[in-house]
Amino acid sequence: MQTYILNEGALNDNELLLSDEGKVFKGNFIAIVKEYTYANAWCNKESIKKFRKHEQLQKYLNKFYPEFTY
Repeated sequence: MQTYILNEGALNDNELLLSDEGKVFKGNFIAIVKEYTYANAWCNKESIKKFRKHEQLQKYLNKFYPEFTY
């Protein structure tokens, strides 16, 4: 598994988790994006997005993280 930081935050960093070549996460997902939104000064709300196709992942990254490349 490879981990990339998409965006650095004060409490948590938004992360991209990629499965290794030839392997997948449980549920046949190739990638997982963990994003955190501000809830209050002590915690953030976590949202998880999962992708089964590279095309879907690339489209999402181009829309929300255009400066990121992997």
